[in-house]
Amino acid sequence: MISRLGKNSRGDSGMIPLFVLIGALILATAGFFTLNEFVLTTEEYPDDKGGPLDQNDVTFGEPFAVLEMDGYGNIKIFLDTNRAPVATGNFIKLCNEGFYNGLTFHRVIPGFMIQGGDPSGDGTGGPGYTIEGEADNGLTHERGAISCAKRGDDIRMSGSQFFIVHQPANHLDGEHTVFGHVVEGMDIVDNITGTRVDSNDRPLDPVVIQRAYIVYE
Repeated sequence: MISRLGKNSRGDSGMIPLFVLIGALILATAGFFTLNEFVLTTEEYPDDKGGPLDQNDVTFGEPFAVLEMDGYGNIKIFLDTNRAPVATGNFIKLCNEGFYNGLTFHRVIPGFMIQGGDPSGDGTGGPGYTIEGEADNGLTHERGAISCAKRGDDIRMSGSQFFIVHQPANHLDGEHTVFGHVVEGMDIVDNITGTRVDSNDRPLDPVVIQRAYIVYE
């Protein structure tokens, strides 16, 4: 009787290290996944340095431009960085610099488009440079498309002027760079096309872009 108890005691004590080993493996596995989730993946996101992030510093996700129109509401535009990297990169840069804040849609043609982004306010100005054309990117001038303006037969696009298509204008396909499309606020575009204009299609009451900025989603 004593002999059997002695053997069981030795057998039980021999299993203790096995349980300890299994527990250690479970803890190590859980620790690895926790580390991978909360530490190893942080490189995908910007460092907030302990404070709130400025939206201009956030560059993950898909970029959207938001135009806050004074007295009208907001127009939200998806920017197609894959199809038009030059035009979208330039547009994002100008928005982040506040270039469009306070500028106007200086040309409004119902059934066609609304054009803006000119610091001169008359269709002759820009940021002092032009950009490479990407008119052959496969994007078309459908309702809600945003496209680069340009001078006549120039192959390069305006550095800042753009237009939003009110109704399809496919005769411009292959001539102007489409670089995105409106996802929210086409009713705002519709309302803007209803404003009174002069003989040069310039609104009698300025249509002001109060603020233009970029968000990522």
